[in-house]
Amino acid sequence: MPTNKFQIRLLKIAEEDFTDIVSFIEDENPTAAETIANKIEKNLELLSQNPKLGRIPRDEEIKNLGYRYIIVQNYIIFYTIEERTIFIHRILHGARNYKSIL
Repeated sequence: MPTNKFQIRLLKIAEEDFTDIVSFIEDENPTAAETIANKIEKNLELLSQNPKLGRIPRDEEIKNLGYRYIIVQNYIIFYTIEERTIFIHRILHGARNYKSIL
């Protein structure tokens, strides 16, 4: 049966973001770390089924780079869509100055 899912690819820096987030939370609360990891993974799965689920940024500079984003709790997942692949560029805490990081 053919699938309509898009492939999800985390760029190396996004993989590092994900690992850092989970490790940081795990030091204080292993259960919370598992919860946020599961929520991020679940949202990435939803994204693979509906790539336009994310919002288009209001910031013109970020928008012009082709980014879309979804929010999972306090984290913003920035991604782009190319053909049938969703590239996850960064997973950042919402309090960070993400414009300077992207």
